[in-house]
Amino acid sequence: MTKMQPMDQSIESITKKLQADSSEAPMLLLQRAQLYADKGDEANAKADIASAASLVKEPQHRTDQAVAAVERAFRDIAIRPTTRSGKLGDPLLAKYSALSVKDLVETVVGMANGSAPDQDAIAAAGALASKADASGKLALDSTQICILIDAFHTAATTPGTLDESAFAKNIAQCIKSVALSMAADPDSKDKASDTDILEQIKICTLREAAKSIQTAWKTHDSDGSFKQLACRYGASMYMAVAYAMSTYLDPQNADLVASTKDIYNFYIQQVWMVGTLQVTAADEIGEVSQGILRLLTANRPLFVYLFVTASDSSGKGSSTKKTSKTPVSRLLHILGTADESSSASKGKSRSLALLIASQLVAAAKDPANSVMFPEHDPSESRSRAQARLAPTAAIARLRSEIVRIVDEWIQSTIQSERSCGLFSAASLYEGGVGSDLLADLWLKSGWAEDLWDQGEFDKPETQLSLLRFADSSSTDVSAGKQMKNLGNGLVQELAKRKVSSKRGGAGIDAELAASASVVLAKWSGVSAPASQPDSKKNDVDSSIDQNGDSSVLADVDPIDLANIHIERISDALGKSDLNKNASTDVLNSNSSVEKATEALGFMCLKPKVKEHVAHNEDFLKTLFALGQKTASVSLRFSIIMLIRNLTMYKPVLSEEQKRMQQLQRLGKKAQSSAGPNAGSDSPNSGQTVGGDIKQEEEEGEDAKLDAAEFVSKRSLAACKCGGVSVLVSSVHPKLRPSDSVKDAVAEIMVSLATTQALRGLIVQQGGIRALLGILTDSVPKATAKESQANDGYIPKALLQKRDKDIAFSLAKIAISVPPNLAFQDPREIVQLLLSLLLEDSETHALLMKFESLLALTNLASMEPGSSYDVRDYIAISLNGISSIEILMLSDHPLVRRAATELLCNLVYSPKVFDRYVNNADKYVPPESPADDELASGELLPSGIVELPSDDEDDAKESQPVDNDDTYRSHRLHLLVALADVDDTATRSAAAGALAILSNHPQCCRYLFLAHPRACDVLVRLANDTDGTGDNGEGQSHVAFKHRVAVIWANAANCGDARVLSRLQRDKGVLDTLKDMASDRQMPFFAAAADAIQKINAKE
Repeated sequence: MTKMQPMDQSIESITKKLQADSSEAPMLLLQRAQLYADKGDEANAKADIASAASLVKEPQHRTDQAVAAVERAFRDIAIRPTTRSGKLGDPLLAKYSALSVKDLVETVVGMANGSAPDQDAIAAAGALASKADASGKLALDSTQICILIDAFHTAATTPGTLDESAFAKNIAQCIKSVALSMAADPDSKDKASDTDILEQIKICTLREAAKSIQTAWKTHDSDGSFKQLACRYGASMYMAVAYAMSTYLDPQNADLVASTKDIYNFYIQQVWMVGTLQVTAADEIGEVSQGILRLLTANRPLFVYLFVTASDSSGKGSSTKKTSKTPVSRLLHILGTADESSSASKGKSRSLALLIASQLVAAAKDPANSVMFPEHDPSESRSRAQARLAPTAAIARLRSEIVRIVDEWIQSTIQSERSCGLFSAASLYEGGVGSDLLADLWLKSGWAEDLWDQGEFDKPETQLSLLRFADSSSTDVSAGKQMKNLGNGLVQELAKRKVSSKRGGAGIDAELAASASVVLAKWSGVSAPASQPDSKKNDVDSSIDQNGDSSVLADVDPIDLANIHIERISDALGKSDLNKNASTDVLNSNSSVEKATEALGFMCLKPKVKEHVAHNEDFLKTLFALGQKTASVSLRFSIIMLIRNLTMYKPVLSEEQKRMQQLQRLGKKAQSSAGPNAGSDSPNSGQTVGGDIKQEEEEGEDAKLDAAEFVSKRSLAACKCGGVSVLVSSVHPKLRPSDSVKDAVAEIMVSLATTQALRGLIVQQGGIRALLGILTDSVPKATAKESQANDGYIPKALLQKRDKDIAFSLAKIAISVPPNLAFQDPREIVQLLLSLLLEDSETHALLMKFESLLALTNLASMEPGSSYDVRDYIAISLNGISSIEILMLSDHPLVRRAATELLCNLVYSPKVFDRYVNNADKYVPPESPADDELASGELLPSGIVELPSDDEDDAKESQPVDNDDTYRSHRLHLLVALADVDDTATRSAAAGALAILSNHPQCCRYLFLAHPRACDVLVRLANDTDGTGDNGEGQSHVAFKHRVAVIWANAANCGDARVLSRLQRDKGVLDTLKDMASDRQMPFFAAAADAIQKINAKE
């Protein structure tokens, strides 16, 4: 892998950088992947590269440099040397490692041409491979490489024993390492010309190696055994030579272009075709298919041209054996025969084939990769968006060839060929490229009709492939409607077929019924075809029209269809206790259960079905218990998606979105009213009006069932049956969950945490640890040890939706659950909550900010000085106080209130306290004999709140220098202003903060000597009412009086005579204090009495 950073960095240091700064996350991930690769940890290296590849799709990370680095890393990490085969004894290996390279090559070649390889031969070849691996630049001339290639092919001429395979693999490993070391460095294209001679030597050596390889294959052209063994042991060697040559490809060098084309063509039409001939050989097809992907990445224009145009020489017979002799047809044949459910090897073959197909389509759609096609217009310069409207030459040729092959197989009268064609078409849709490649099939007149007409007479195995095609193509709206209109009858008939097998439905009938039910579930969201007015809704026989056409069947009632799936799952699982005696087949793989669960999940998109399923307690308990025990990834994911659909809230629409939605409904209604029978006297003309009324009633009922109240009840029901346990177990690190699973679990947790009654349950069942465990690497994960090392930290907004969902869920939980019960250390979520305060991209950003503020307020409510006290950590260590103060000025009253309440808790921190009182004296005028006559409107500072001034010149002269220290004193202006807003809770929180801060003399002097309105605000606050009294008159707000009394008492005891004088002169203050001190039963009596005593003493 290309070195991207100094090697003195450690994995730990890069991880800390990732946590501290996510702006450079892709490059940091690639650097860490390099370190993992150097340690031989390929799994973690590839995981980091995959994460980087995901991040560069985001606009903020998508730069040319980052994209190029990811592509280069993917290519290089994939072709790193692997562990050599064979067990080599250390003494024997050391013996041959002592030889020179020249002697070692001669020894290996001599052993290859001699008798059958033994342990000495393996050790010699292993020593040579080790030298190549260790140096990375083993110096071998073209002659030595060619004789080693010949030695390899000699070892592959006969079916070998274990020793012979290890010998051949070690030779291949050596050649592979040497070839890769000769590849051109893409970062050194424009270096000094003195490197040209060295490059020419490398190019000549690689060309000789390529010729030697092709000559050997031509010599054994009719020897199938040789080709299979050569692919088995040397596929990576062949790929390395082709890849290295492609790095030097220069369009001006005709000879080099021809040689590179030859070796690419050799790998595509020989190595890959032979290596994929037996799809049961998982390791072989894996290695050759990975080579295909690497060559595609290395040179897309060349690969696309050779792979696609090779189809032009394909046989024109209808047999799959003939048509699978070309690369495109072989790719389709693998997709049409390698079912992942049949065996692990076939599943791996299909996965790699799908990856090749998707990468091939992506490359073919780029106009830059069509330059080698004769029909490409060189003068044409199009963007990717324009390419979607006018297909490139490459994608047009690829689409034409695939449509020809698939159509030929589907129309075949041989059932195995027809099944292969249907299955391959289904696979293309499942891989996300069906719409790009098969769109022309649907344009053929009568093609879809013939598909279903013949489907009635197909064998059950072929019908399964037809159902899979119907299932996967339903993702395409137009294809889904066409398939439903034509195949609804047959699919319903198959779905209701009685299963004659025993419990579990192992027979073909059970599988057909399960697959058909899945298709019906997905079709349930597609508009139904017209049905006869008198057709019976749920009776298959009576819903066939008079001509016997079963395609006009009415839709099965959603509840009835859901019951079919529930019954099928229940029958498969039986009444066994899954915690004790469930069979391995049930726990690990059961196609019937998987398909039924997937179908039920789709059905749960309908509100009526959600309600029906959510309150089937026995069924959910059984299914969720299976979800915690099963080893089937697909079943577990289907259960997760079912929970998601049961518990998901409808998105809250803005007023503009609501208006747009209403306009769309009116447009659809007008369009349906203007149908072919509109305005006519036809007896059917009123059916549209009746249908509209019925549809409106159904929409109203659906909206009611999707209301928050019903969603909350469904969430409670699902969690009561073990839903949280399923989610937590699904993201356990031992299971290595996919990003899709993590994203789904994070999204579901937001919905569950919205129901306050479930927050404690989520904590009890490990939801907190599960959520923190699936955060992306770009999110800082704080611990207690790190809490003191974050000074100067600047909060940053979260980039990934999963991280936002996790932070949102934790915020909801932290609002209701005591921090000392919910979290091992509250610091572990503070950074996430502060990041939510910066959120602006989400539609519910205000709600995120509001609930994050409430959560932080709860965290900041713990006893000062305790181990759970995070006030300093929130405000100072992570600089959260800046974001909080900005939100105290928010236009939204709830956000402003929550921010003020949080500050009221934070001022118990000495550092936050000092932040608000330090330098306040700068605004207080100096003592003078005329202090008693000082007008309240003079010497006002400029600050956040604009205050009136009787004398503009005096105000300007008294304004301090605008530096950091004086700016902090402005914050007291903000608290005074917030104590005078309309919202009661905000006034209370601001007054509470002032009551705490008034313990400092500077604050008291500022409020009563510098601020012109503080006394008036406090008087109004003390006489405020909360509107809860009898006859609507309201009653005195005790909490307000208490806060104001404390402020005045602190002011009276601050030790400044001027402050006492200010209080004595204010009649409103004195009257209010006397009123407070008249009631000894009230909590504010002591503070009010103390203030009056000090004031009277002054007099």
